[in-house]
Amino acid sequence: MKNKTTPKQSYDRGTIENIIKRAHYLANQMIYMANNRPDKEKGDPKVGGHSSGSTSCIHILGALHLVVKSAFDHIANKPHASPADHSFNFLLDLFLKPDLTRMSLEEGQTAMRGLRAFSQNGEPVFQSYHSAFDPDHHNFYPSGTVGIPAVNAGYMALAYRYARKHGYEVPEHAHFWCILGDSEFREGSLFEAIPDFAERELGNLTWIVDYNRQSLDGHRLSNHRIYGGTDGQRIHDTMKANGWEVFEAKHGRKRLELFARPGGDKFQKWFEDELDDYELQAILNVKDPKKVRDHILKTHGAELKGAEKWLKDLTDIELYEMLRDFGGHDVDLMVEILNKSKENPDRPSLIIAHTMKGWGLEMAAVAGNHSMLPEDDEMVRLRDKQHISAEALFERFPANTKEGEYCLKRGNLALEEIKAQNALKEKNKAKFLNDIEKSGEIPDTLDINTKMANYPHTQWMLGQLTSKMTRIANTSVDASATAKADTKQKGLTEFEKTWKLSSELMISMAPDVGTSTNLNPSMDGKIFSADWTPDVEAELDVRDDKAVDLVPGQEVTDRFLRFEIAEGNAMSCVGSFGRMRDTLGIPILPLMTVYDFFIKRAHDQYFYNLYWKSSFILVGTPSGVTLSPEGAQHGWKSDFQIPNQITWEPFFIQELDWIYCDAVKRHMLHQNEGRSGVLIRGVTRGADQKDLLKNLRTQRRFKTQDALLHPAGAPVPAAPEAVDESTIEPMADAEIMAQLRNDVLSGAYYLIDYRGYAGYEPGDNVVQIFAMGSLGTEAIKASQELLKKGIYANVIMVTSSDLLVGQQGHENDYQYLRQGLQVNSTLFLQPTLNGHLQTPEVATLSGRRVPIVSVHDGEPGLLDNIGSIVGVRHESLAVRKHSKCGRPHDIYKYHHIDAPSIVEACGKVLSETALETVQVGTQTLAQVQGQETPRTDWRSLWSSSGGHDDGSHGGDTH
Repeated sequence: MKNKTTPKQSYDRGTIENIIKRAHYLANQMIYMANNRPDKEKGDPKVGGHSSGSTSCIHILGALHLVVKSAFDHIANKPHASPADHSFNFLLDLFLKPDLTRMSLEEGQTAMRGLRAFSQNGEPVFQSYHSAFDPDHHNFYPSGTVGIPAVNAGYMALAYRYARKHGYEVPEHAHFWCILGDSEFREGSLFEAIPDFAERELGNLTWIVDYNRQSLDGHRLSNHRIYGGTDGQRIHDTMKANGWEVFEAKHGRKRLELFARPGGDKFQKWFEDELDDYELQAILNVKDPKKVRDHILKTHGAELKGAEKWLKDLTDIELYEMLRDFGGHDVDLMVEILNKSKENPDRPSLIIAHTMKGWGLEMAAVAGNHSMLPEDDEMVRLRDKQHISAEALFERFPANTKEGEYCLKRGNLALEEIKAQNALKEKNKAKFLNDIEKSGEIPDTLDINTKMANYPHTQWMLGQLTSKMTRIANTSVDASATAKADTKQKGLTEFEKTWKLSSELMISMAPDVGTSTNLNPSMDGKIFSADWTPDVEAELDVRDDKAVDLVPGQEVTDRFLRFEIAEGNAMSCVGSFGRMRDTLGIPILPLMTVYDFFIKRAHDQYFYNLYWKSSFILVGTPSGVTLSPEGAQHGWKSDFQIPNQITWEPFFIQELDWIYCDAVKRHMLHQNEGRSGVLIRGVTRGADQKDLLKNLRTQRRFKTQDALLHPAGAPVPAAPEAVDESTIEPMADAEIMAQLRNDVLSGAYYLIDYRGYAGYEPGDNVVQIFAMGSLGTEAIKASQELLKKGIYANVIMVTSSDLLVGQQGHENDYQYLRQGLQVNSTLFLQPTLNGHLQTPEVATLSGRRVPIVSVHDGEPGLLDNIGSIVGVRHESLAVRKHSKCGRPHDIYKYHHIDAPSIVEACGKVLSETALETVQVGTQTLAQVQGQETPRTDWRSLWSSSGGHDDGSHGGDTH
């Protein structure tokens, strides 16, 4: 999109400063009202406010909103300054409805009064921090978490470049801004990203540190002696060393005018190099100008040689005001530096803007002012200076004033740009949807040939899927062009052509585990990054052809982003690229792989991605204690349930094919609302893929004849009319698989299903085993062992805990669990004496339901609610202690999630179910004779033969 670079707008400084003062009042009024609402009830939590944090960066935001920033730009503001942002957008009349029409003045005033309020009737309100719910959210990053939005801004800057390099239409000169607190700048997430952004040459990124030398708890203390200067100097040197352009706004124009006088340079040198931040803050808290002078002369007189006359010529008031004249509050200086930060196309920029926390308020520079609020009389004075009535509270400038004219012109320009970006988004969206329609419906499968695979695992299958999409993306649909090319690459089939567009929009990334998560073909010679590395290996002919080519470039065929061991960076990047669909209508689909355990290292970033509704695929692989040789630290899965997430854990590789393709299709067609964050768990433990169809073919629902079945060789009573199931032909495999796909994508399916078998007596000899992922192998073994005991153990493979019993399951009241799988709490009355109901038997009725055992490689919370949802006895087998190294056989036994443990758990729940009784009314009891004392110990009903006791039941946690 050929939008023009926003011209360096001419402005009148006095006009801009008047607008900033109005925004200063509005922001404080918003915070004041949020803390003084009449509807507060006893016991309500404290609200607090951030007047000091909003006012410290008021001039930075003023320079951005009023002069420098275009509406094609993106901004991530520090959380505690969101009221200041809203105030500028209010003055610019940029509170918008979903159709991008402006809100009325009254609606805008309602929003300004509604900071941290709940919208009762759809009226506009503001969240505590920037949010997608805000009426001025255009190109703002949600900012409720510190240290994360700035990184997302950087990776979206990269996403814009990537999209442009791959031929997609994006705003050409969009810039990415982020305002950070100086305490926030200690966040580790930032320091992981700093070298990465420089190496990727993101010249369209500017970070601004609001350097006010204070944090939530008070003054920030840094080691001036060890650093060799202030924390600002440490930041400056750190960023320079990491390849960034660094600018500082230290001094305002008044201070610089005084420094220019004879002797002023000596004071400036002392001020910049010797005076530490803690002492400066203490000096700023002194309200008596003479006391300030006396302290400086008494404490630092010897250090100020040559500045004596300069100091003597200054009045106490001049010295006092000079010390408070920070560059971050000089709007001319900020406009100049902000514009300079955009000039270098290859280096990201950092601006250290020296400010005063609480600027313009009585709390200015006061220690611990983070949550202080202006008093009533101070708010009245601020309002009176703006000539605003107590009835209105929130007013824009009259249209006939310089300030009103400027805001109108500036706001109209911004609204035009907002509409232009939205038009581009709709244009891109329509184009891609049309291209998808023309290329044919996205298939349900990638049709991977698995016949040559020997005991494959799901991580292997992931490699096959991504490899095929990489080949399709980089192969021309024109067969003649492929034939002419100097390559052995075969042309695309008609089936593969339907995957062409989706494949081109896929981008893979990994935090230095791409090769070990089977992404080699997607990486090899396809690394997208700044093209700064000469291919010396090729020149010297020393490249290992068996290793992947990691030399970066920016070719259209490059669709892999390589990261060092920095999971947080990769997670933020996958989130930023995933937002391109809903920001610009370009459905780039990022896929990230990471060792599952280390998702926790990027949990904050992952939550952020889900909160702002990014669309992506995250593959955690290998996962769980199934990665048993790696031992304890790799063995604890990152199990969590977060809104907008859908988690999958396939067992058979065919499941992964369907799950993966469904995620791609939903993303491309904008059909993943509420589940746009796709998390897939993979393993490197192989499974016998023949077990899938072998077990499905035994199910009555997949037989060509409706008959009462008998399992071959099973020690269960055979009804005369029962037929050996192996003698009844199953349906065609394709028909079975079509039904299975629907079940897999619904969250679970019956792998072993004895419904319709002779002797199948719910409430007597039936148990449901829910298994997930690689534990399917143990569930199959357990079911086979239980059949020898005359117990029908159905095996239900859970493909998505979220769909079955998590967030998505809850949304439809677990309909698929209850109705689709027909798992319920139906009560089966069983007489326990003679086996048939007569009057004496009433007292010994047992009310039995079909109990449940679940087994999975992860935290108990993933599946332990199945029984409570349907109302039956449920034993959850899961990982409940730290792991060790060993073979899966040993580790599953250690955690009691192996086949014998499943058998034992089934015996337990069946026996406990058998102990349930039905209470009989007193009149009925009076008619009953010969009552027996019920048994109370389930162990007397279950002979443990298949289990094991290694003495570690809940004991060993080492």
